[in-house]
Amino acid sequence: MIRKKQRVLQHIMEDKSYEIIRQQIPKHWVIREFNRPDYGIDLVIEIFEIIDENIAETLGEFIYVQVKSSKKLEIKQEKIYDVGNVSKGVWTENKKTYTKLDVIKYPFDTTSLFTIQALGGSVPVLLFTVDIQNEEVYFICVNDYIDKIILPQNPKFTEQKSLTLKIPALNRLSDKNIANNALKFYGKRAKFLAAFSKFSFQKNEIAYIYGYKTYPVWTYRDKIEKGKVYEQEEIKTQLLYFISQIIDLDIWLHIEWPVLPEAKREMQTLETLLKTDQTDWKEVRDKVIILWHQLSNLGTMYEDICREWFLPKIISLLTSYPEMPEIITKE
Repeated sequence: MIRKKQRVLQHIMEDKSYEIIRQQIPKHWVIREFNRPDYGIDLVIEIFEIIDENIAETLGEFIYVQVKSSKKLEIKQEKIYDVGNVSKGVWTENKKTYTKLDVIKYPFDTTSLFTIQALGGSVPVLLFTVDIQNEEVYFICVNDYIDKIILPQNPKFTEQKSLTLKIPALNRLSDKNIANNALKFYGKRAKFLAAFSKFSFQKNEIAYIYGYKTYPVWTYRDKIEKGKVYEQEEIKTQLLYFISQIIDLDIWLHIEWPVLPEAKREMQTLETLLKTDQTDWKEVRDKVIILWHQLSNLGTMYEDICREWFLPKIISLLTSYPEMPEIITKE
């Protein structure tokens, strides 16, 4: 018997998933469907901030999302063992220290994981798993999951057809306190990385200004500038210019990472000191060296700690969420 055109259940679930996501994302943010046909990214979320009751202004920040939907997701409790710093070494679990975490286990095809890995860490790609029945959306940053969990555990993961991701049940879009903080953090990723690059460049130039080296390698520039001495006014002009390039970056407004507003206060203090008539140049030099060491260290902290946030790991549970987990230590 001939049938009329039909709509498959998967398409109905997809539409329902998008509807649930739109209900739980801040209303002043913009969600756009992406890639038709779909090659791994379903949605792009553009982040806006409210200026007044009538206007929201774009921040120029974007999050890329792959959406997966299920009729109902099952939450299971897992033991999460303490792990050493995977940025510095292989995955090593301490079986004597662990916590218990509610997670959603979701199988993810290796082709999608490999595609996301190829994008690198600078473009945040999130997986939204949607529980249709309970109208809940759980999120995980796939880039960070690959770098901080999959590769350290299984560097040959591409030889498998799929892997099972463990998504903390704490990562719910309906929990605004956690979700909005996380999404705003991911949205700022490109700005963070651009700022870290700028800080590193400025620190290098300041080393030449003051004639000190932080690494025992002599370059061609060292040879051609050997013996060059910068006058105090030249140094002052250069430092004020460097500060002017970075002091108004909106990364400093991300107060959820407390070191950022603290760094801006240190910068403002230095700027005031530089503009004072009776300047103590030794004090300035000391503050400059310390400040730019701290600024360049932000990139290290970001890779070392921040990219662990909101993952199913003890370091994440200790630093990402409002409540501390119970850490169990076996004798």
